[in-house]
This record gives sequence, structure tokens and C-alpha cells, in this order.
Amino acid sequence: MSITTQSNKNRNVLYAQAGGVTAVINASAAAVIEAVRQHPDIFGKSYAAINGIKGVLEEELVDLSQLQWVDLEKMKHQPGAVFKACRFDLDPLDHNPAQYERVLEVFRTYEIGYFFYNGGNGSMVTAQKVSDYCRSKGHEVQCIGVAKTIDNDLDLSHCSPGFGSAAKYLATSFAEACLDIYSMHETSTKFFVMEAMGRDVGWLSLSAALVTDIIPDLPLIVLPAERRFDKKRFLEKIDQLIAQKGYCVCMVSEGLKNEAGEYLSIAGIEHTHERDYTQLGGVGKTIAQLVASHLGCKTHCAIPDYLQRSASHCVSEVDWQMAYGAGKAAVEAALRGEHGTLPVIQCSEKTGHSIQWCYQSVELEKVANLELKVPDEFLTKDGMGVTSDGLDYLRPLIQGERSPKFINGLPNISPLNLETVEPKLTPFQAIK
Repeated sequence: MSITTQSNKNRNVLYAQAGGVTAVINASAAAVIEAVRQHPDIFGKSYAAINGIKGVLEEELVDLSQLQWVDLEKMKHQPGAVFKACRFDLDPLDHNPAQYERVLEVFRTYEIGYFFYNGGNGSMVTAQKVSDYCRSKGHEVQCIGVAKTIDNDLDLSHCSPGFGSAAKYLATSFAEACLDIYSMHETSTKFFVMEAMGRDVGWLSLSAALVTDIIPDLPLIVLPAERRFDKKRFLEKIDQLIAQKGYCVCMVSEGLKNEAGEYLSIAGIEHTHERDYTQLGGVGKTIAQLVASHLGCKTHCAIPDYLQRSASHCVSEVDWQMAYGAGKAAVEAALRGEHGTLPVIQCSEKTGHSIQWCYQSVELEKVANLELKVPDEFLTKDGMGVTSDGLDYLRPLIQGERSPKFINGLPNISPLNLETVEPKLTPFQAIK
């Protein structure tokens, strides 16, 4: 962690969103905007980049002074990313120095002295690249990360803003589906599986175990990404539970791997200008087909996909407060003169279903691209269930509800109409 010594008084602010969205990422955006506005003696004009760092390169910026109080209030309940998030990273400096020169040109042109980048661990790499390059060229920009990810894989943090709401949605939907299969299993479906996001971590799959709080004898199997899939033991568990209850339900991580370390299912490979990105998805269908073949009965699979990260109607109040607090903490870090840091959540006290937390700044370079795995003590010995420790961790994060206002029977979540500034620079093509 470093403290800037150069006075950035009244230098301008740039905020951007990156990576997969969460149901509460815009609460963080609103917090940054509101916190900055409370210090007009320190901060100058505020901008937001459309499409994250790609919008910086292409000078697609929004002057945030156009946002009124009513816009900020609506933003706090808005799913998706109000300023559009990107799946785009800067190339290595030696591969594409023009990108870095362009970022510096934009920052100098708009007198950006504070850069807040709202994303997960991968996005923090980009934030670190930007800050390091600009400062190496004499432009003293304070770069602060704003934490978010439904995957809950930000290391050095108790949890990640966005995870609690995704877990709440999955557990809620899973509970409803469990009652469906319970009602129908004697004459129809005997196995149901839901697939959770998370890539190589299984935090979201653990949310299914929360359903045991309302259905204590639920015949449940959880397949987290942290444990290799053992087909023989899995089918034996299926047989055991169906013999006992007549049906079985399962939550599986999209990143589940076989004993050889290979993904059970890959949705596709995206070829980018610098690297290939493996898109996961479909493992739920693979598991459902396996069980159908084994039992010779009807099975069903649900893949919530984007629903789990965009369900504004099922937001956890605790998670919302964490997300808003993350944006506020980032601005407070900038006011303290920090640079190259990310405020992360630290649990200060946990009692039953309640949690108290604070934010502690960690260095971007320490958290970038690290993954917080589900610890062994959260999983049962066979790797197909969640322990009481795991449930104790999850329960406080899904407490409370914060839903958007409804209009004509639907949530009032229409996109904000944002006008970008008139470009001052020559066009730049971010993706070539």
C-alpha cells in the first residue's frame, strides 16, 4: 500500500465497472458518486467510463453531474451495470504500448487524479496496470479498487459484495424447485439438479444447503468445484438418498472437474486478440443425463446463468449494505491518500444470523488474480455436503430484503439514459 504525497486537490474522478455484474454493483457506483460529492473541496469533476477500461481507451465517458438525486436512488436498485461492464483487459505493456499511452492521454486530457475500478480479482490486475503506468510517466493518479463478484473468490476478504444476493436468489429458487419435485416425485421426476456459477470456486453451490433450514430432511447433494467428481461415489449417494426419500436434489458448480482434472462441461472457447477464454456451462445437464441413464427415470436440470447475478427482486439487505459500503470505503481510502489499494470486507463480529464488518485496505498487487477457495472445513468428508461451519458462514450474508419499486406489476428497472461527453481526442480502436 502506498500513500500519495502529491496534492491531488480538485483533480477529477473517473469511475468504471468491469467483469461480470452483480445485483448490487450499482449500489457501489451510487456510493462512490455520493461520497465524492460530499467533498467538493477535494474532488473536481466526476466521470464514468462506459464499458470499463475499454471506454477509457475509446473516450466514451459520462459526465456524472448529469445524474440527479432520483437517478442515484434508482441506480441503487438497478441490476446489470449502469455504466456497462466489460470483459476486456489491457494487453501486456510490451505487446501493446499504444493502449497504455492512450489511457495516459485520456487521463491527462480530463485531468483524472482518482480512478475507481469496480470489479473482481481479474479487474484489479487492470487497475494495477493503469496506475503503475500513469505514475511511471509522471501522472500521479490515485487508483483504488471497488470490490465485487458473485463468485466470492476475492482473496484476503471475508466475503465479496454481490455474493450474498446471488446466494440468496439461488437458495430461494432451489427451495421452490425442491418443493416442486417433492410434490411430483412419486409419479414423475426423481432427480433435479441446478447449476451455479463460480468458475473454479464452489461458493455459490453451497447456497443449496441453506434450504435445509426450511426443509431439514432434504435429500441433497452439493458438488463444489473444489472437489473432484467421483462418478461411482456420486451414483452410490444417489441410490442411497432415493431409497430413503424417493427423490434427490443437487447443486453443482459450473467448474466441476473429473478425477483427471478436466472440466465435465465446457460451453465454448472465446478467441480473443490476446488469449482464449474458456466459457463454462452445461455441467448440470451432464449430471442430469448421467443420473437419468443410471436410474432409467425422468430428471430435470435448471441453469440460472445470468439470473443469479441480476436478480434485483431478491437482493440481500446485508449484501446491499456491503456493496454500498465498498464504494464509500474506496472514496475514503482515496481521501486518506492511498494508492494501489482495494478495501475488502473483514468480519469484526458474528452472532447467529447477524454479522458486523468493516473495510480494510489491501494492496492491489496482492489480491489481483488470487482465488479464495471454499475451505475444507465447510465441506463434509465425502465432499458432497456442507458442514455446520459452512452454513454458519452463509446465513448472515443472505439476511434481509431490499427490492426495487414495482410499476405496472414489474420492477422499475429501465436503463438510465446517459449522454457521453463530446470527444476531445482522435478516435482509438480498443480491440484490433
